[in-house]
Amino acid sequence: MYKITIKGIVQGVGFRPFIYRECVNRNLNGYVKNTGDGVEVVVDNDIEIFTEILKGKIPPLARIESYEVNEINEINIKDKFNGFKILESSMSKDICFVPADGFLCDDCLNELRDKKNYRYNYFFITCTNCGPRFTILEKTPYDRVNTSMRDFDMCETCKKEYENPLNRRYHAQTIACRNCGPKLEIYIKNPDGNFEKIYTGQGNEIEETVKLIKKGNIVAIKGIGGFHIACLTSASTVTKLRKFEKDRESKPFALMVRDIEMAKKFAVINETEENLLKSKARPIVILQKKDKTELNVVSNLDTIGIMLPYTALHFLLYDYIDEPLIMTSSNKPGLPITTDLHQQFANVILNHNRKILNPLDDSVLKVINNIPLFIRRSRGYVPEPIKISGKDKNKYDNIEMLAFGAEMMNTFCIHKNGFAIPSGYIGDTKNYEIYEYFKENLEKFLNFASLRSEILICDLHPSYNTSTYAEELSKNLNLKLIKVQHHLAHVYSVAGENELENFVGIACDGTGYGSDGKIWGGEIFDCGKEDKRLGSLEEHVMLGGDSSAIEPQKMLLGILCKFLSEREIKDVMKKFYSTTEIDLLYKQYANKFNCAETTSCGRILDAASALLKFCTKRTYDGEPAMKLEANSSNGRYCLKPKIEYNTKEQRYILKTTPLFEFLLENMDKDKGKLAYTVQEYIADGMFEIAKKFKTDKKEIVFSGGCAYNRIMTSFLTKNGVLVNQKVPAGDGGISFGQIYYALMHKI
Repeated sequence: MYKITIKGIVQGVGFRPFIYRECVNRNLNGYVKNTGDGVEVVVDNDIEIFTEILKGKIPPLARIESYEVNEINEINIKDKFNGFKILESSMSKDICFVPADGFLCDDCLNELRDKKNYRYNYFFITCTNCGPRFTILEKTPYDRVNTSMRDFDMCETCKKEYENPLNRRYHAQTIACRNCGPKLEIYIKNPDGNFEKIYTGQGNEIEETVKLIKKGNIVAIKGIGGFHIACLTSASTVTKLRKFEKDRESKPFALMVRDIEMAKKFAVINETEENLLKSKARPIVILQKKDKTELNVVSNLDTIGIMLPYTALHFLLYDYIDEPLIMTSSNKPGLPITTDLHQQFANVILNHNRKILNPLDDSVLKVINNIPLFIRRSRGYVPEPIKISGKDKNKYDNIEMLAFGAEMMNTFCIHKNGFAIPSGYIGDTKNYEIYEYFKENLEKFLNFASLRSEILICDLHPSYNTSTYAEELSKNLNLKLIKVQHHLAHVYSVAGENELENFVGIACDGTGYGSDGKIWGGEIFDCGKEDKRLGSLEEHVMLGGDSSAIEPQKMLLGILCKFLSEREIKDVMKKFYSTTEIDLLYKQYANKFNCAETTSCGRILDAASALLKFCTKRTYDGEPAMKLEANSSNGRYCLKPKIEYNTKEQRYILKTTPLFEFLLENMDKDKGKLAYTVQEYIADGMFEIAKKFKTDKKEIVFSGGCAYNRIMTSFLTKNGVLVNQKVPAGDGGISFGQIYYALMHKI
């Protein structure tokens, strides 16, 4: 007799009925049951046959992390069970892994289209192989009573399926039909701001919603993880949408398309991108446009974000429309994702009456050099765990930790039993509403994971709300607090994915608080025994502090002041400012008033974008650098990176002043090629410094917000540099990097 303990994502995915069916088909005797932290199986014999089951085709949402086989001595299993049984769950104090929300599986999609099927055209059709999981879960174990589906009593037909181990919906906690499940309803917002229900329970709410969309209405649609805004891509409708969202005057919107064929009409899609679009996570994928000017009102970049339908409701929408739809989060910029009817700013709302307990935005990925990079890791991936080990492997598995992440693009991350579990996307925690949302979700996550943290980890920046909160908790709960420098956390996030112990790290992003109190953003580290700063970009002045990120020409002026006369500066800057404004800014530079120095890579890209007249005002995060990338042609001008060793600072400096001297001397040349030169110059120069310290035992890693730049990352990855593939390279991966930093430094 053998007992097999299986751990991983094995609950809420139809794993027990899968084991049951496979064992019954092989005439095995024994049982299977949930144990809180996994699944336990006992079989009477033929253990080799059983291990073949585990190595075969398991349910699509399941993921086996490990399994352990032990021979046991008990009474005869055959006499005790007389066949194979599914037993009631027993509980464990260990973490229970819950699957991420899944797409609509092919079986359910076929039933959705089958007029003879009981659930024909039902918008909420799901089974054990698909549908919402984490977003409806209040606590583990994943039983219906612990989900928002508890509000819906099963009808007799659904109950029979739910209780039949041979049925695909056995213990499918989301099981429902149009008789007993969630219902759709259409609301309109009156001039006084109140919501009036105009359509419900008639079965054609989706058709009526599409009619309203076709008339140019902006409609809020309740989905799995929150509300989406859905509307046409016409110039008039998008202009109206941008008026609703004042801070999104030019930020790109994501689109949902009926299928891959529709996407290929206006986007170039390679095999990796197509596989991502069709994956069970159904993320938004950033794709190259076929024509830069096409859908320009939706995205004025050379790329566009596309996703495929992933719920029955989405597929039903496309029964009534044959064109792309804007499908973007229904929340004002700077505010959390919305989950409630009364939070909507749209005048038309397609609502359903199932509660969203754990809001999640859509995940976003970008493929560079055939490598998928997370921009946002959220729905479809959260809360799936990432195996992570420290220096002494497994020694620190039992230490429970909580990492608070960065300020912008925030996520937090927990560590338990040798796994890191990053949260979904939170947002910019310097905003009060997002900060409160952060704390609320943190509390939920800790309860969900039954985490009793022994160690807290936060960013080194003294003014981040997340760092302040970590300090308060550390004092109040008497817990150890570790502070990790922002860019070290970036490079450690890549190292953690690859379990590296000694490595050279390149971090390029906007700005972060350096260990010397200065503003960093383009750094090279030797990581392992000690974290030594080996190199950086040249320091430049951020004229006006953070305002230089909003007006990149201010950053440009600070750079030009290094090598041009006052008269020459006026000649260059007159296309941005009046003579009076230039005089004031020049005096500000000369008097060093509100002039912080920075090694930021992002600010260099911004300044170049301003000089080349691609972007002179940032309306969303990263816009100037993204427009520099979007307007780049292939190939660079010959400009060898200039690297100097600073004996005082004891680090190599990649000089960027020569880059701007070159740009000014060649402003009459191809601006697309000049833009390409800027980006590859930085990547080439940073790599030249990093490889001075590379050995056979040391890999080079690259992370930070600039890792989403296709020119820089293509250059570096083609030269063997490792990048993030499991967590975001931007600030969304900071919390994971903080966890690995703590593990590597023996906590």
